[in-house]
Amino acid sequence: MILLENEAKHIVKDKITAQEPSFLTNPKLSLICFGGKGGVGKTTSAAATALYLADKNPQKRVLLASIDPAHSLMDSLMVADTFKNLTVWEIDASVSFQKFMEKHSNTIKKIMGRGTFLDNTDISALLSTSLPGIDELMGMVELVDLLENDTYDVIVLDTAPTGHTIKFLQMPRLIKKWTQLMDLMMEKHRYMSKLYMRYYQPDDTDAFIEAFSNGAKRVERSLRGKSCEFVPVMLPEALSVKETTRFLSTLKEYRIPVKNIIINRINPFGDCAFCNEQFLLQKKYADEIRRRLDGYNFLMMPLYKEEIHGRESLLMFAKAMMNASYRNHAAANRITPPRSLCMGESTNGENGDSKPSPVSLSPLLPFSAEEEPSGPEIKESTNRFPIPKSTIEFLMFGGKGGVGKTTIAAATALLLSDLYPENHILLFSTDPAHSLSDCLEIVAGSGSLSLNDNLYVREMDAEKEYEKLKSLYSEEIKDLMTAFVKEETALKVVFEKEIIESFIDMTPPGIDEVMAIATIIDYMDEEKFDLFVLDTAPTGHLIRFLEMPELALDWLKFFFNLFLKYKNVFRMPRLSAFLVDLSKKIKKLLTLLRDGEKSLFIPIAIPTEMAYNETCDLVRAVSNLKIPMRQMILNMVHPNPTATECTLCLNRIAYEKKIFDKFNRLFPAESLYTIHKQGKEVSGINNLQHLGRELYGYFG
Repeated sequence: MILLENEAKHIVKDKITAQEPSFLTNPKLSLICFGGKGGVGKTTSAAATALYLADKNPQKRVLLASIDPAHSLMDSLMVADTFKNLTVWEIDASVSFQKFMEKHSNTIKKIMGRGTFLDNTDISALLSTSLPGIDELMGMVELVDLLENDTYDVIVLDTAPTGHTIKFLQMPRLIKKWTQLMDLMMEKHRYMSKLYMRYYQPDDTDAFIEAFSNGAKRVERSLRGKSCEFVPVMLPEALSVKETTRFLSTLKEYRIPVKNIIINRINPFGDCAFCNEQFLLQKKYADEIRRRLDGYNFLMMPLYKEEIHGRESLLMFAKAMMNASYRNHAAANRITPPRSLCMGESTNGENGDSKPSPVSLSPLLPFSAEEEPSGPEIKESTNRFPIPKSTIEFLMFGGKGGVGKTTIAAATALLLSDLYPENHILLFSTDPAHSLSDCLEIVAGSGSLSLNDNLYVREMDAEKEYEKLKSLYSEEIKDLMTAFVKEETALKVVFEKEIIESFIDMTPPGIDEVMAIATIIDYMDEEKFDLFVLDTAPTGHLIRFLEMPELALDWLKFFFNLFLKYKNVFRMPRLSAFLVDLSKKIKKLLTLLRDGEKSLFIPIAIPTEMAYNETCDLVRAVSNLKIPMRQMILNMVHPNPTATECTLCLNRIAYEKKIFDKFNRLFPAESLYTIHKQGKEVSGINNLQHLGRELYGYFG
């Protein structure tokens, strides 16, 4: 570490002690998870860590796995063959579910046959029905198997963006509910065996329930134990700071150990006005996160001249993490701006190939508040995005995490509220890690909050909507059981009251997102709003959300047939009516989504290789779903070069030009719109209004 002599004296005086990150140095760790807001560098950090550990510990078996449905591990590594002791696995939830059912379906059928009124035909139909939202469930099941089998010495897990990582962490609780329900289903069979045969002989059903339950418990123990470490990754930006703070509270609630936090992509400070502007802005948020979260070891990682991917670059990134650590940072107004590596210097690799140089840190520079950039200056986009037609009723923005979906959705809604004052507009979010409130600098919540006379904001609480369904179900069950008692007839339903009451817990993990969709359609039916502007979850779960209506129809079809078949025994009129209404709503939404005059999907990306690969998957999925899509936005593009531009900026501009050419293969140049990287983070209603006017070129 290179420090100017006078700055080194400050370091000694402040007693700042460097600490190597434990997830790279602790030999006792067997599970290392990386998580955080979308687009912050989770995959890069996870891949770099796995490569480093495999390289330093050739005797250990290392697994690098991803549970994000929008996989990018292979995009990061570029090749699968890196080290002989490293295995890479992008978990495919649908494949994992198929394997799980092939292995256990007969046992599950036996349990349900013993404990429910369903016959073999019903059970087979249920188990073959498409399961909405299996990603988190199967990710947890696969992790259970890995921990049970002890196949690997170290598992490095690349997780989904925050909201769905939290759902993943909730899976052990859901699995516990399922095993309790299956155990209830077996109780009558065990009782009857003891009654008529004088004994009960445990079989494969009992073994399955016990193994499934123990697996969930083991994951919980592993996540909370000393052999596990969770590493949040973030950017020095306002939205990332707020989301990371909330995420850390959740990890604390689940008692999952966190020691290190990676603060990624810090600009250098030197002779370049643009880099200095970015650096000073980032410093503000880096200081804020350290003030809020005292006691963690912060790894301050630089912005590189090109995207980090491939074995050598990732190993270099891991080595940089070893030298980027400061704990108990007493000089709260300092962060370390990495200079030489960021300025585009290079060294020769082992085979003479060019690769980024090892990290060489420039002086720790003290800054006063006066030096920070001020004013909501918005850098103009290079072209104007077309204003959506007044006939549009459903406007969606989607893409990889961290590309600016929330900012652009909010800026668009604010502009349209000015442009179409007679229209009532709802700006809403379906991402479980909501950031609309953070972006607008308001408190929105699950209720609709009015920003002005015709613009409202809502952050969907899907779980709350699902609770309404559970409440209706419970009321119906209560009435059903009361009716059976009054009739004084033999009860034909062969499972106990507790099983009936718990049966709704068998619904799949993604059913709450179906309820969120139903809420949107309720608004449409009530004609409260003329336009819906949707801020979506990152790519993998956005695709799941868009596919959910089709999957939900399959799920509902099963229940309709069930209620029809057992209408004389299992009468639940209010729930049946609710499901019929939900089915109609979902069909209505599908019709709207595919109407080119009323619906429009706008993909957003940033000029990186990984964002391009993920956008290709998203565009393909949206096209397959027949949802209209005519333009896209390329956000956070480096401004055009100036005479004072540094080597880092020039390198990034050249790199982004190559990526831009790739995006032209997806969208012709006239349909691809760019927004330059801003000198100040755009948040708050006034700044968002300014951005909207610049993006659409509307100044009326």
